[in-house]
Amino acid sequence: MNLEYICSQIIKITHSSICHIHKDGKPGKCFGSHADEQNPVLADTDFREQILSGEPRTYPYIFCEYSTIFYAIFPIESGKLVMGPVSIEIPDKELTDYMLQTHHLGEAGFRLPYCDIKTFGACVLMLHHFLTGEEMSLDELWRKNELQDYDVDETRASVSNVIFQRQEYELPHNPYDQEVRELDSIRRGDVEMLRQSLKETYQGEEGRLSKDQVRQAKNIAICVITLASRAAIEGGMLPEEAFSMVDGYVLQIEEMNSVIKINAMARQAEYEYAKAVAGIHKKRQKNELIERTKNYIFQNLHNEIVIGNIGYEIGVNSSYLSDLFHKIEGMTIQHYIRREKIRMAENMLRYSEYDVKEIANYLSFCSQSYFGHIFKEQTGMSPMQYRKKYGKYKNNRK
Repeated sequence: MNLEYICSQIIKITHSSICHIHKDGKPGKCFGSHADEQNPVLADTDFREQILSGEPRTYPYIFCEYSTIFYAIFPIESGKLVMGPVSIEIPDKELTDYMLQTHHLGEAGFRLPYCDIKTFGACVLMLHHFLTGEEMSLDELWRKNELQDYDVDETRASVSNVIFQRQEYELPHNPYDQEVRELDSIRRGDVEMLRQSLKETYQGEEGRLSKDQVRQAKNIAICVITLASRAAIEGGMLPEEAFSMVDGYVLQIEEMNSVIKINAMARQAEYEYAKAVAGIHKKRQKNELIERTKNYIFQNLHNEIVIGNIGYEIGVNSSYLSDLFHKIEGMTIQHYIRREKIRMAENMLRYSEYDVKEIANYLSFCSQSYFGHIFKEQTGMSPMQYRKKYGKYKNNRK
């Protein structure tokens, strides 16, 4: 078993370093391309002592600084291995400046590695399994590092306290049957039924999810939108599209500071989901292969989509799939892909600041001119004409 080989593969994924630290605290071999003066584990002695201190552990210890910069420390017979730093958010100037100033790193060529948290966790588990032979789930890894027994005990006490207070002061939650009607209306795509369910009067109130009123409104809104998305998926909406709507609405709500505006936005999301499901129900009969095809296309709009790849991914002959799609949808798969790409382009022209060339590249059109031709063919106007008429940003680029 070759440790250097495993580390080199992990480094290709996380873009970070893995350093061997001896029992006396002195650095040993380091895997990765980062120079010593650009690696906080090597360049900052005090920091190295900080992350290596504490109780001995038999599992990977996750150390976090500045909320988004992660390190994983692995106990080995000769000392410890340290993977990191890895930022779980795309680093900006503020984050880079923090690293340079806090750890006194060499500025020339410094770049903080980025890797999403699930990929980082998977790499930690892979190296842990290589070192120990132990299999651990991602959930177990997070629980061992963040969720201690006293946290569980405190949470149980909090739940008991909330139940007692609601019984003591006779403060019931909003009724479950009203929530069922609300979600069922979205599942059915019945906008009028949704409107009526939201008009209902009842005893009870929403749960308390935060002591801060604005945060409370945001938390409730996130719950409402998440439940609405699941109801919409059950009603026939593409999962990726429904999930993307959740992300878009929640990101927008996080920027708001008005409780009234937050509540209104959550209700608007429910209506949008109900309308989307209603539109689906107006179409022809639902077919599982067609829905899986559409979902694949939605997930890959930014790539060049090959029909043969779709058939391979969903496990069906491409010719059969093409004929079935045309029969049920009344258009070819290629025509549907172009239509959905242009729909995405319309959205980007309305709400983003990307220029036309960037949008064409993002959606994998072979050239900006071809993109413009297809766009005009579908919308009746050029991309710039469309942006001028519908764009939401005043300073849009061409």
